[in-house]
Amino acid sequence: MLHKKHFHPCSVWLLLSPRRSAMKHFASTRDTDKGSRLDYWNEILGQTFPGMSVDAEKEINACRESVEVGEVRVTRLHSDRANIHRWRSAPPDPVCGRTIAHIQHQGASVTFETDRSTLLNAGDLVLGPPGRPYAVNISDRNVAVLIDFPSEFLGDSLPAEGKLIKKSKSVARLLDFALSLLNEDGEKLHDDADSEKCIEDVFLTLLSTCNEAAHPEEEEEDLLVCHRIFDFIDSSLHDNTLRTNIIAARLGVSPKQVQRVFAKLGMTPTQFIIQRRINLAAFLLRSSAFDGSVTCLAQDVGFYDAAHFCRLFRRTFGVTPTEYARTLSQR
Repeated sequence: MLHKKHFHPCSVWLLLSPRRSAMKHFASTRDTDKGSRLDYWNEILGQTFPGMSVDAEKEINACRESVEVGEVRVTRLHSDRANIHRWRSAPPDPVCGRTIAHIQHQGASVTFETDRSTLLNAGDLVLGPPGRPYAVNISDRNVAVLIDFPSEFLGDSLPAEGKLIKKSKSVARLLDFALSLLNEDGEKLHDDADSEKCIEDVFLTLLSTCNEAAHPEEEEEDLLVCHRIFDFIDSSLHDNTLRTNIIAARLGVSPKQVQRVFAKLGMTPTQFIIQRRINLAAFLLRSSAFDGSVTCLAQDVGFYDAAHFCRLFRRTFGVTPTEYARTLSQR
């Protein structure tokens, strides 16, 4: 159980003593040539969050800013549209001991787990599952702030993993404090043990306040419809007739309601379906399910035209499906 302490975020600076600077890191894909940006970004994210990888355009624009204070690490990620995966297989035990609080700062994202999907708009917060595979589909010009901390910090007053906390003043205060560590005020941070403990306590206090401020009732109808839409699409990717009207009819909602869900992600339903199909194709290419026939693969993921499928796949990954599979077999 967390013992609450009533800190104002700004008051923490009064407790800092003049010692060594906190660890701060910055990396940008603009630091390398365009053809190597995706590989570089995968390397950066893999170092920051073990087990994390990205599927995106080869010339992706993205950057990472992070600061570590005690056992808390705050990271701000700016990125073009991308699909992020973590733990395509089971994670190692040591990493399962850390939890990530994901605050959507700009844009929107959808987190997919085995048994659920969660839509985050700007200002929303969710705790990511540290020990389970998941994927995140992020919108263009996306900014997320991730607070990485030991799972043992979690108590009864903190949000449950996977629980969505909608935009609120409490989430905004937590976000402001995280950003203050990354921005100019972060230069005042020092590695004094008392200061580190104070900052950890502030984070946990603000995080628990977010949980208390969350509305205890059932999620809004639009959010429930959103999850049903994502689940239906993922179970119907093989159907090449999948369209907005069909989704709406099968789920008993209006086409406009379906379109509103994807408007928040900055894309159309068709664009989302294509992204999911291309991601599924990449997954099958990485598995033993691929028998070498691109035509069959295209049909399995809902494309009736193999040439069109290959063009879209190359646009996303920079190589054809056959070249993608060949590269994997050589590793």
